[in-house]
Amino acid sequence: MSQANQALQTPTLPDMQKRAAPVVSRRGGRMWLHLPALVFMIALTQIPFLLAVWFSLHSWNLLVPSEGFPFVGLANYGTALFGDPNFWPIMGNTLELVAGSIILALIAGTVLALLLNRRIWGRSVLRGIATVPFLVTPSVMALIWKNLFLSPSAGIVNWLLGFIGIPAVAWFSSFPLQSIIFIVAWEWTPFVMLVILAGLQSVPGEVLEAAKVDGANALTTFTRVVFPLLRKPYEIAILFGTIFIFQTFGEIYVTTSGGPGLSTNTLPYYTYRTALSSFQIGQAATLGVLGVIVAILAARGMVNLMTERVAAERG
Repeated sequence: MSQANQALQTPTLPDMQKRAAPVVSRRGGRMWLHLPALVFMIALTQIPFLLAVWFSLHSWNLLVPSEGFPFVGLANYGTALFGDPNFWPIMGNTLELVAGSIILALIAGTVLALLLNRRIWGRSVLRGIATVPFLVTPSVMALIWKNLFLSPSAGIVNWLLGFIGIPAVAWFSSFPLQSIIFIVAWEWTPFVMLVILAGLQSVPGEVLEAAKVDGANALTTFTRVVFPLLRKPYEIAILFGTIFIFQTFGEIYVTTSGGPGLSTNTLPYYTYRTALSSFQIGQAATLGVLGVIVAILAARGMVNLMTERVAAERG
């Protein structure tokens, strides 16, 4: 009886601390196992960024080594934001590229996800084929579109347009930025499709059955029932798309090289030109830092939006 009473007694604080000590020590040991990966990640990402910030505070022209490496503070940022007439048009091109590509990829990815979510023959094979554009190197995909599909003389698109009486179009001369937006959207559509497809497979079947019983058609079911449940997958697709499409470089370099004029110059490509054409390392580092800031603000805005919505749902 005394042993039973002792078992029913509430544990004291020292007893709880003794029981928790092994758990804490095991957790601390597992945390130390992650330390090498954390140090490597910091060294790989943060040190180059800090060097870029340091270079942006100096005037460094490789063509004039006699000038040295003088400290100029925020003068490079003032020059980029207020003294460079090309900066804001190029920033507009960058935002147009990001917004246009994401919108097209969301539309096309949603359509593909809805089609491949149905029970059709060869669905697994079709899903694998649909992911190919996302797996191909961007520069290779741009070369395929430039020489095979959008070539003004032998492109498949102009060949198809010829059947309906439309003359050949020099796509990268007449619609340069729009053509690159289409190529980038083509590359990112599979990613959006996979994210939305995962969301569709998590939609409860009872909800769809209830909508069918209530007489809702396919369009109403998607817009009123399914789409609100896919809010988080859409936010993930927009978040990652914003971060990575902002860094687009290979497609521009291969197809238009930033032309004609500044029509397809984006901030990453303009940074490359400033560094390796004009050899203005300090100014190029400034543009790179500004690009990182814009990308972080855009990503942070999406993260805050997701956090607020999740908190509101849980509250």
